[in-house]
Amino acid sequence: MKNLDAIINEVGFEIVESIKNKDKERTKYKNYIDKSLGVLANDGVYAYWVYCKANKIDDIFIKKIEKLKEFVNIENADDEEFFRNLSNDIHQLLFFKEILEKVLIYARYHAKALKVSENE
Repeated sequence: MKNLDAIINEVGFEIVESIKNKDKERTKYKNYIDKSLGVLANDGVYAYWVYCKANKIDDIFIKKIEKLKEFVNIENADDEEFFRNLSNDIHQLLFFKEILEKVLIYARYHAKALKVSENE
C-alpha cells in the first residue's frame, strides 16, 4: 500500500494534469481549485460535492479523488451516495475532509508551478 501523503500528492498532480488539457478554460479551472477549497473549508464535504456538480466540474474535482475513497469505509457507493453517507461517521468525515483539503492545496501549488513554468 502506498503512503497516504504520496497518494494525496498524486491526486493533486492528476487534477492539475487534467486542467492542463482544458486549453482556453485553464484559468477558469485553476480558479475552481481555490473556490472549491474555500467551499470545502467553510461549508464541508457535502457542500464541496454540490458545488462541483452545480459548476459541472465533477469530471475533474470528483472523479480524480476516487483514490481517496478507499481510505474510508463506505462500500459500493456511487458519488452521491458516498458524499451523503460520509456524514454518518464524524471521524471518517473529518478525516476525508482533511485529506481532500490537502489534495486541493497540493493541486493549487502544482497549478502555480505550472503557471511559472509556462511563463519561462
